[in-house]
Amino acid sequence: MDEKLTKSGEKAFLAPISWIIITGLVFFLASGEINNLRVWIYIGIYAVGGLIIGILLKKKSPKLLNDRGKMQEGTKQTDKYIILTYFFFAIIITPLIAGIDKRFNLSDIIPFYYVYLGIVLYIISAIFSTWPMLHNPFFEGTIRIQKEKNHNVINTGPYKIVRHPGYLGMLLGSIALPLALGSVLAFIPLVIMIFLILIRTYYEDTTLQKELTGYSEYCKEVKYRLIPFIW
Repeated sequence: MDEKLTKSGEKAFLAPISWIIITGLVFFLASGEINNLRVWIYIGIYAVGGLIIGILLKKKSPKLLNDRGKMQEGTKQTDKYIILTYFFFAIIITPLIAGIDKRFNLSDIIPFYYVYLGIVLYIISAIFSTWPMLHNPFFEGTIRIQKEKNHNVINTGPYKIVRHPGYLGMLLGSIALPLALGSVLAFIPLVIMIFLILIRTYYEDTTLQKELTGYSEYCKEVKYRLIPFIW
């Protein structure tokens, strides 16, 4: 029998839509204008992409959506702080700074056509965020060893390329945001967001090497954590 979405699964399904609505509201309130075409284009693409991803996961892996929609027992405390800080910068601080920048013309506006680069980066990020979920039933939203599911190493699909493809998707999506918002100053919080992604990647990788059987051997097969040929 197919598993149905629980309240936590519905929460995970709607999360991307909620994030982009909050991001848009913060930007529009901070900038004092609502007729910003580049931002509306990005909001539309992001919302449609999030809906498509949600429908795909609901069909292919509803249990994973259910698991991703809640904080699981055994989640590493450090990870809670890292991920909450990241999303605070992504959906609050970045659009806030971009909006203030727009309102007071504090920096040069990034040319309009860069929004298309942002969209391309978002699409690639969506692929690298979703593809792992179709291969990895342990792809929860937080770091923990899922003993109740007989947690084991996944080495198929994108996991043949890098050990943490989901974080690669997160990295690309983060870079897309200031390009879409058109603010040079929005690259300041981007630096912090990238730093948090690198910390979380290292922390999860170290945790898995210490606590997950077979992961150290997998590290010898797939050498790069996040970016092929670099790290």
